[in-house]
Amino acid sequence: MTISPFDLILLLGALQGFILATLLWVNRKGRQLSNRLLATLIASLSLMSFAVGVPVSSRWLSLAIEILPFFLAMPIGPLIYFYTKSVLDPAFRLSKSERRHFYSVILDLGAPLMGWVFIGGLLLGFFPQKEGPTWGYVMDEYNTYVDIPRWISVTIYLFLTKRLLNRQSSPSQDSDTVQQRLRWLRQFINAFLLFQSIWLLFMIPYIVPGWRGPLLDQLGWYPVYVPIAILIYWLGLKGYLNTRSEAISKLPPKSVSSSDLPGETISQVIGLLSTAMHTERLFLDPELTVEKLGQHTRLHPKIISAVLNQHVGKNFNSFINEHRVNEVKQRLTDPAYEYLTLTGIAFECGFNSQATFQRTFKQLAGMSPGEYVAQQKKASLKSGFE
Repeated sequence: MTISPFDLILLLGALQGFILATLLWVNRKGRQLSNRLLATLIASLSLMSFAVGVPVSSRWLSLAIEILPFFLAMPIGPLIYFYTKSVLDPAFRLSKSERRHFYSVILDLGAPLMGWVFIGGLLLGFFPQKEGPTWGYVMDEYNTYVDIPRWISVTIYLFLTKRLLNRQSSPSQDSDTVQQRLRWLRQFINAFLLFQSIWLLFMIPYIVPGWRGPLLDQLGWYPVYVPIAILIYWLGLKGYLNTRSEAISKLPPKSVSSSDLPGETISQVIGLLSTAMHTERLFLDPELTVEKLGQHTRLHPKIISAVLNQHVGKNFNSFINEHRVNEVKQRLTDPAYEYLTLTGIAFECGFNSQATFQRTFKQLAGMSPGEYVAQQKKASLKSGFE
């Protein structure tokens, strides 16, 4: 069995993608949600590249490619958009409303479902085997025209992501870390916009019945999937290296303590921590650790702990939980959050355990959350009568 050079490119691209997707999925550096969204995106592209590049040596392999979900293009747009949001906003989480964006994957499953219905009907005696070519034709036609909503979906999400990036502050006002993230994200989006242009140029003649056959006979799927393989190489390596580079702190070495720092530097550290809490609201992230805060602020975790302990008078957990409790208090008196339970508000504010929330709230507020709510209602009624 011989493999053409183009098929080899696709298979090597798929292999590279699977390796890098796995590395990103298990990587503890950077934000886990961002890493896993990018890993899922790369894995989706790799599956498609593998399905097109693998030599079809038997009818069973051909059937497997037809009825298994190798081609999942509808989630690509949401993955791009939510990956960008998660990089820009460390507090971002995939809630139920965000997960609804992935329901469109049902369009990708249309042809495989037809194949399974036919196979099931064939085994049960509902369909004669001679109807197989007719079902295959319908599946091929479906796969042809479902590319239109696929292309539209990815393009819409790309422009939404582009608009999201354009809303960020100007580079002159951003830290080096933020500038690096924005630079990577803009390259990320521009690469996909370039691919969308290539895909459109191929899709226009492809969906015309009279042009489809000659096009595939002359060029195959290579004009689309060779760029995908290149995109996998670039996306995987660049994304993985970008994740690792964010973990490198420019400030100061491990042996330095806050007592070795000048007062001006200590003020800058406190200012960065204040910005991370009040402006960027990192405390809403239930997975926040001193290491992740250090990666975000480009401060060494030991410096953060030392400054908090010696100059703010709190350890890291107390510092973060104080902001979470204050946010809970604010939401408990805000009518906009009346639809949420007390536990729901606590989880949205960064707590990941009801017991931890109850204990921390009572420790910092001097009363239980229920007592606090009752006190606020009593004070509201009293002010209403006055």
